[in-house]
Amino acid sequence: MRLALSLMFLVLIISPLSSAQLVFSHDATVPQEVVEGVQRALEEALVERLDKEGELSAVLEEDEMGEYVLSLSYGERQLTYRLLGEASGYEKRLVTALNHDGLSLFASLPDLRLTSFSGRGYGAKIENSLYAEGDRFTVLDAREREQGVVVVSEVAEDEGVLLLSQLSGKPLFLGMELRERGNKSVSLSLSLNKDMDPSLDLIHTWPLPMHPYAVQFGLGATGASRIYGSVGLSAKLPLSQFSSARNPLVRSLSLDASALFSSGYDLSREELFYQASGELGLTYSLTNWALSLSVGNRVAASNAALLEQGLFLKLTTAYTYTL
Repeated sequence: MRLALSLMFLVLIISPLSSAQLVFSHDATVPQEVVEGVQRALEEALVERLDKEGELSAVLEEDEMGEYVLSLSYGERQLTYRLLGEASGYEKRLVTALNHDGLSLFASLPDLRLTSFSGRGYGAKIENSLYAEGDRFTVLDAREREQGVVVVSEVAEDEGVLLLSQLSGKPLFLGMELRERGNKSVSLSLSLNKDMDPSLDLIHTWPLPMHPYAVQFGLGATGASRIYGSVGLSAKLPLSQFSSARNPLVRSLSLDASALFSSGYDLSREELFYQASGELGLTYSLTNWALSLSVGNRVAASNAALLEQGLFLKLTTAYTYTL
């Protein structure tokens, strides 16, 4: 151990009841921006995955060639990582490396867990084919706190892998547990069109075994004049399938579409009416809450007259309960 270790700083980071204790020490010769970047990477990619009773020891040293070496130990397990390249990229590269290599520090892992990451989606090894496209999972950390929601976009039975796309939540890391959640849902939504006319809808969504499609049933009311029931097809396509799931905005965005047929009663005209509509929107999801902006085309008519026809713009907020 070199003489510089005698000048090292000792940093204790303790998050009570939420994460493991991180004991982080470094040489006095390591620049402060490098120290802070490494510390953030450890907290983001590793500490939150460890048991809260554990202690992660990290030592950052500068070797004879002027390169930085990070040594990690957790219980009896150890891992060494050499920081290479430009210093400005240390944090990002370390997060990526610890996502994969950090698994070697775990004594045990959940049976059903995230096992691979492609940049735009995740993979999970399975031993049977009980799962189907459209199935959803809650992703949990080591303390069983919800970190996000993923959906099965494809079942690769030959390889025994579920291909997953993130619908919402925080950054996810390999080794995190997958817990099945219902894929059927009931949503209560409030919408406003460009004329500020409100609509209240209760929607039941039943996914089809072909991602991202689902059958949708609904009951609703427009203002105080119309009540109706609806049936149709909908689709929810996570944008993380086309971009980086690490992007905090993209991983919670989805492209939503629907085609519905409705029938109901117009109280102001005292007659039955029929309606067909199609819409396309962008939705931002926060676990159960969602906010969407959509455009569409709608035709409504009664037996006696054409009531409505043309494009519409709609802002919607909804709360979804998973069955």
